[in-house]
Amino acid sequence: MPPATTEGSPEKRRTPSLVRVAVLLAVVAAVVIATRLLPVGRWLLDFVAWIRGAGTPGMLLFVVGYAIAIPLLLPGALLTLGAGFAYGVALGVPLVWIGASMGATAAFVLGRTLARRWIAARAADNPRFAAIDRAVASQGLRIVLLSRLSPLFPFNFLNYAFALTRVSLRDYVLGTVVGILPGTTMYVYLGSLVTSLTELSAGRRSGGTAEHVFYFAGLVVTVAVTAYVTVIARRALAQATDGGEDAPGSKQVVARPLILPDDEHNRALAAQVHPPGRRNPTPAGRYNLVVVGGGTAGLVSAVGAAGLGAKVALIERHLLGGDCLNVGCVPSKALVRAGRAAAIARDAGRFGVRTGAVSVDFAAVMERMRRLRARLAPTDGVPRLESLGIDVYLGDGRFTGPDTIEVDGQRLEFARAVIASGARPAAPDIPGLADVAYLTNETVFELTTLPRRFAVVGAGPIGCEMAQTFRRFGAEVTLLEAGARVLPRDEPEAAAVIERRLAAEGVRLLLGATVRRAAHRTGSIELTLEAGGETQSVTCDAVLVGVGRAPNVEHLGLDAAGVAHDGSGVHVDDHLLTSNSRIYAAGDIASRHKFTHVADALARIVVQNALFLGRRKASALLVPWCTYTSPEVAHVGLSPHEAAARGVAVTTLRLSLEDLDRAVLDGETDGFLHIHLRPGTDRIVGATLVAEHAGDMISEITLAMAGGIGLGRIASVIHPYPTQAEIVRKAGDAYNRTRLTPTVKRLFSWWLGVRR
Repeated sequence: MPPATTEGSPEKRRTPSLVRVAVLLAVVAAVVIATRLLPVGRWLLDFVAWIRGAGTPGMLLFVVGYAIAIPLLLPGALLTLGAGFAYGVALGVPLVWIGASMGATAAFVLGRTLARRWIAARAADNPRFAAIDRAVASQGLRIVLLSRLSPLFPFNFLNYAFALTRVSLRDYVLGTVVGILPGTTMYVYLGSLVTSLTELSAGRRSGGTAEHVFYFAGLVVTVAVTAYVTVIARRALAQATDGGEDAPGSKQVVARPLILPDDEHNRALAAQVHPPGRRNPTPAGRYNLVVVGGGTAGLVSAVGAAGLGAKVALIERHLLGGDCLNVGCVPSKALVRAGRAAAIARDAGRFGVRTGAVSVDFAAVMERMRRLRARLAPTDGVPRLESLGIDVYLGDGRFTGPDTIEVDGQRLEFARAVIASGARPAAPDIPGLADVAYLTNETVFELTTLPRRFAVVGAGPIGCEMAQTFRRFGAEVTLLEAGARVLPRDEPEAAAVIERRLAAEGVRLLLGATVRRAAHRTGSIELTLEAGGETQSVTCDAVLVGVGRAPNVEHLGLDAAGVAHDGSGVHVDDHLLTSNSRIYAAGDIASRHKFTHVADALARIVVQNALFLGRRKASALLVPWCTYTSPEVAHVGLSPHEAAARGVAVTTLRLSLEDLDRAVLDGETDGFLHIHLRPGTDRIVGATLVAEHAGDMISEITLAMAGGIGLGRIASVIHPYPTQAEIVRKAGDAYNRTRLTPTVKRLFSWWLGVRR
């Protein structure tokens, strides 16, 4: 997202508010004049008498009517003026206050439950909505209060807009109840002023010029105070959502921190991947390649194309480096390493090393992560990309045609384009979850204090890694999984190893447990679960949700570009070409393998196919992956289940780390290697490796598969002793032993007998 820019000077931005006030005063003046020329006074006074005569039932009817009108988007200002007209300030203010609070709450609940998707689809492009949505994630109560303190904001629209954000119902109601009082008082006073002046004009109240002056003086004071509160509130709200204003006369606004917390390391990160105040270049002619998205796939596409001499533009709306640098591989592995260090220190006693009590300074762990992330940022930063000749545009890119895209009000033309907009954490449909400000892989790294009780929903790779890591930091961790086991994409034997290790380290595992509801409790969060037909609850201080990813296909103008897409992402063929022959897609937006290394590989295919008439296929890629728990789980190729589904017969060799010398010496025997072969051959079809350094070791098998090297050949390659990687050579030895059939052995015995 680019730094926001103002539309003019502060005086110009306040002009609409002043105009509204002027119009409102003009209407009041017109009503007063009308009472002198028409029998309006008699009509209004008769109406007031009727309302006042209705007594308590009339008041209740008014409050209920007001509460119903707000969700229906009827103009509340007119009702508020009417309350002052009928009941005066002393009674009108509380009646309106109650009715407006009830109506706002009803609209909020309606928007969050029944109309959430319908309204979101129509409000998502609204700049003010987008700003509020970003800000309430970290300071919901303050944002609601500041918005309500400005009575000239669209009151009814905000009810639904806030319903779509992550602000809690408690914060929303509290901010609304307190914040609407100044505006309510002003409008009720204006309404009561009409009644008072009408009574004076009709002679039903004694008083003269002095009383007229008194009422108008009260009007001026009320409007002035409200206007002042409005200006202050709007200025504070602008600082909260947009970051405030630059020096006088500048149109550039310093954006709120793009990544939290706002410390020196994150500011150094932002200075590289989204420099504040930077202005986009001016397009100069047609680009060979325009890349939408600055994550791994986008960066590799842009850098690769530019290195080959192409004229390249790269568009990124938020932070260059994408998930991997900012909220994925880099920060998560920094935490995993810190957790592993704590575990090693606690386990040192069995090696004869006495360390004493081990504690974790969580703030220092997170500070180290942010420092190292900022250190790695220049590789993905704007200065480096510009030095390579890439035009970097920071802003929202939207296709406007089959060969054009617009960003920051500028139109870019291209011969080819790559969509690499990535994916985001999927939001599970759990009632109340949005109200508890749950964490995702994008926000968990913003923590600065360790939650004492930490719940993780979803036992995939992210869930298992973070559950183990936060337990090693000292949190009480509960891992919840709807399925029967952790790591459902990996082999059951691998999942069993991880389950044993997590349980041994003190992680509470609840498998087959479905979260049905989330709710705030005093100082905590309560998750209601259904497991084994029974209902139970888990109380925690923070909850991390890691149940999948959703592609970023919205607001890209894909329909205008003729690019087919749906909820699973952008549709591509095996060459990564979309339904538009000029546009390709790579990375999480177009792949079921949502890994950084896969995004890198797909981007390399795109560069060749898009710029050099290449015909490389994504289906030809051999994809390894690794889950960075302790021990790690690495996999490549087909599992036995996948092979059976494809009708491919396999023979599996099984080796335990218990039989590997280095694993025994390291005290890391909890693991294995399963290597799957074509029956009767040494051709490797797939493998799963569970070991402390499985991610580093799986590449030997991947290379063998890609190069057509059989397992028997690997047995002849000398491996250093003792190493854990030696298990791959042992697998080769195991295969060679299977070739020693009884017949072959008899032949060998005969030959050796002859040779004696």
